[in-house]
Amino acid sequence: MSIKNAAVSVILALMFLSLLTIYMITPPSPLITFLSVLIMLVGLIMAQSNNWRDILILAAVSVIVSMVAIALAVSARLGAVGTLIALLLWGLLLFALFSSARRTIIPLPRDRAILIRNIFTGLVHLADGPIAAPNVPFMEQLIAVIPLYELHEDLTASNLNASAPHNVEEIKLRINYHVVDALRVVQGLPKRSQAQEDLAEKLKLSIDEARRNTAFWEKLLGEQIKHEAEEITREVFHSNTFAQNAIELYRNRQDVAQEIVERLNTYVKRWGVKVSLLEIDSVKFDREIARGINKVAVRQDETELREIEAKRDATRIRNVLGAEAEVEGDRIKALIAALKEAGVEITPELVIKAITATSDRQMEGDFSLLTQNPIQQPPGSAPAKPAEKPAEKK
Repeated sequence: MSIKNAAVSVILALMFLSLLTIYMITPPSPLITFLSVLIMLVGLIMAQSNNWRDILILAAVSVIVSMVAIALAVSARLGAVGTLIALLLWGLLLFALFSSARRTIIPLPRDRAILIRNIFTGLVHLADGPIAAPNVPFMEQLIAVIPLYELHEDLTASNLNASAPHNVEEIKLRINYHVVDALRVVQGLPKRSQAQEDLAEKLKLSIDEARRNTAFWEKLLGEQIKHEAEEITREVFHSNTFAQNAIELYRNRQDVAQEIVERLNTYVKRWGVKVSLLEIDSVKFDREIARGINKVAVRQDETELREIEAKRDATRIRNVLGAEAEVEGDRIKALIAALKEAGVEITPELVIKAITATSDRQMEGDFSLLTQNPIQQPPGSAPAKPAEKPAEKK
């Protein structure tokens, strides 16, 4: 039975006995009966609460009801003075009982979990509530004190293989985690017996003393979390979908950290731990590898730029040709309109001859421009000598 259930049982028993005394001493009255039943019903409802504040209120009501019962019981025989003395004695008795219980009750810290094992059954349970009763001698044993506060570890991993043939020389991680299930910590750690014995030997403590020390569990959980984190970090660096080389791993370190956290939590939840934060502080890799990766990126950028320029030139040529075709069409329309105004009969042959003549004049104009601005040969080049004729044989 937990300390909370025991306290509620004692308070309800005191209230019931006090109400029963009041009911038996006073003359029969429906009002007193109704009030007694109502008070007991409210007490039973409040006893179902798991809040210690409600239990303290219930205890105060029980003490007041017991005082009323004592006053009614002794007032007829001892008078007012005797009633006052009886109430003082009863108050001192309740205070003595409360003080004795307070000295034997152990306050439980909120940032630690205390595990107790039954020696006969071997069952392990967690001490419940902000206070707990002392262990039963020769039946219960305190076996572990597990820290529930936030824990922190710094991890440095070296020589990690990335997907591309570019290794990461060093990476630094910062990990925050906390215990969510103390029973799993004691029962679910991999290789827990050997690991606990080795660490207890380093601390120069017996295994039982070490388990009751929170520093022991801090170091044990820290070593285990770093081992698991390093293994999963190597897996993520070698196989992922968003970072293929050292530079991409650095640029996408937030996505990489999130992937590591998700995989790591699937492992550590088996021994009652949850990772709340994982950050990649730094990624160290060879500078020559970075230069080689950047050269490849520059070549890709140049190729893409040339493709864009080629597409732009093609668009410009299409636009120029389209404009020339539009001008040529307007010119032909104007030519046909002029022929109509001159009274010339328009025939297909006449239109073709007019277009051909205009085109010839345009070509002659272009040729005249070329003759006015002849293409000069580059300096230093002499005209080629004509080939000598072979001598005629006589």
